[in-house]
Formats: sequence, C-alpha cells, structure tokens
Amino acid sequence: MPVAARIPWLYNYLRGTIPGVQAELSRLTKRANQIEDRELHLQALSSLKSKAFHCYGGSVLALLGPRNRWQDLIILITAFQTISDYLDNLCDRVGICDQQAFYRLHDAMLAAATPGETPADYYDLYEGYREEGYLSYLVTRCQDIIASLPGREHVHDQIRQLIQHYTNLQALKHLSPDQRCAKLKGYINSQVENPPGFEWWEIAAATGSTLGMFALWAKAAHPDCDSSSVNQVFKAYFPWICGLHILLDYLIDQEEDMREGDLNFVSFYPRTEARWEALHTFTRQSLERAASLPQPGLHTLVVTGLLAMYLSDAKVRTQGYTGSARRLIQAAGRGNLVLYYLCRVVRYLKDM
Repeated sequence: MPVAARIPWLYNYLRGTIPGVQAELSRLTKRANQIEDRELHLQALSSLKSKAFHCYGGSVLALLGPRNRWQDLIILITAFQTISDYLDNLCDRVGICDQQAFYRLHDAMLAAATPGETPADYYDLYEGYREEGYLSYLVTRCQDIIASLPGREHVHDQIRQLIQHYTNLQALKHLSPDQRCAKLKGYINSQVENPPGFEWWEIAAATGSTLGMFALWAKAAHPDCDSSSVNQVFKAYFPWICGLHILLDYLIDQEEDMREGDLNFVSFYPRTEARWEALHTFTRQSLERAASLPQPGLHTLVVTGLLAMYLSDAKVRTQGYTGSARRLIQAAGRGNLVLYYLCRVVRYLKDM
C-alpha cells in the first residue's frame, strides 16, 4: 500500500478526530468528577487519564464511516472504550477477585451495544460499591448513537460475539494466579473459533481488542451496509488485526506485568525469537487483509499505526527490543519508519 494513500486519512485524523476525542474526554471527565464513591471516582479519573491513548487510537476507525457521521462515531468509540478501560481498572486495582462480579460489571458493555436495554446496577455483586449516573451515562450514550446507525442489524451478531469473548477474557484473566491460566485456556480452546490454528494465547489476545467492534460500527454507519461486507471486515479484524493489537500491547508491558504478577500472553512464547516471528506473521497477514478491504488506505493506516504507536514506546528500548522493532516496522513496508519517528517525537513533546 503506497504511503501516499494513507496521507489523507492521517490528515483527517490529526485535524478532526483528535480534537473530537479531546472534547469527549473532557465531557466524560466532568461526569466522572460527579461520582461520590471515593474509589470509583479515583478509578474513573485514572482510566480517563492514563488510558486516553486507547480512545485516540481507536477513534481513527471513525473515519471509516460517512463524513457526516464522523463526530457521532468518535463519541461512540470514546464512550465505549472508556467503559472498557474503567471496568478494566475495577477488575485490576480494587482488590476484588470475584468471577461473577467481573461478569456482572461487563454486562454494561453488552447493554451499551443494545439500544433500548435499560441500564442496570452493574455493581450489585461488587462488595457494596455504588455510583449513580456515570456508567449508566456511558451506556446510554453508546446506545443512542448505535440506534441511529442504518446498518446496525447487520453487525449486531458479530458485535455481540466480540463483546462476549472480551467479557470472558476480562473475567477470567483477572482471577487469582492459580486459577486464571487454566480457566482462560479452557474457555479459548472450547468456546472460541480458531480456524488459523493459533496458539491459545494468541487467540486469547485477539479477544482483548475493541478495534473490531469499532470497525464494524463504522461500517454500520453506511446506508449501503450489507452482511457480505460486514463479514469481510470481521474476518480481517478478528483474529488478525485484533491479535496484532493486543500482542503489541503485551510485548511492551512484559517487565511491568512480571513485576505486578499480571498475566501476559507474550510470555507464553518459548523464546524471544518466537515472539518476533509471530509478530511478523500477524503484521503480514493483517496488512494483506487490510489491503483487500474497501478504504484500504485507512485500514492499512490502522495496522501501521499500531506498530508505530506501540513500538515507539520507551519500554521497547528498556527491554532491548529497538533493533527488532525497527526491523518489524521496515518489513511492514516503505515509509513506515516516518510514522514511527513521528510517534517518538509526539511522545517526547508530551513528556517535556
């Protein structure tokens, strides 16, 4: 895919999408500040601040929709990703280790994707934690926009499937270390389709990405959305692009996860070289599938943007991966090092 084909998308992203995400995050921060429970207030603000890059990255997929729906899709993606990040914090940082409580919290994600479903008390198994308004606001904000998407019925089943896989991953991976691996492996091997023959941890990684959901909602924003084109997008993102996304995320977090005792899928590869071989395979296959989709320039930008964003992180350098990271980016095609260095400059300016 020529670099020039990605430039208009990158321009629209920088000029329109980023300001839109900033405005929505500001709005959500005001809502989070109204939470009275001290712990929930802390975790809501923490997720908005420390994981904002998830919203910025995911919102590039809003550009897949018609231009007159870009702002709606930015709001939808930001609100849904915020639900995901907030619930991840609640499962990871509050000291509760209850599988059923985790499932109950994540009912909010399925409700958010189901217009007309009345928000519930998603904290009712969560040891007395309560807040009125924040999570239900996020849920209804998503519902209102999804209800207006002309092709939403065409993506309903695939979105539901992705959310169910995501929910099971989050509920099982946050269990105690003596339970989580066996339960998650059992779920992946018995419940998740695996036609490419991935290792169990690779398909598990793919279930942890929200990018496939966002691509499908953007597709549903088109009046001519149909089942055939939806399936094409679904198969490109799950498991390939989604798998690449989360494997890169786990790659850079290996030292941190080891220190904190968190499950890390990249650690299951038997040797360092095997990790990079897998990333090369995921990258190559993701790029091939991106090139076969309508609007291939944007889908290709998603893939190369993932490489640039994650591999420009300082944690790559501290783990001794700089050379391997550059080789992967170069293997993805000419011009991708420019995007990589652009991300490094942005990170440097942000940290000044």
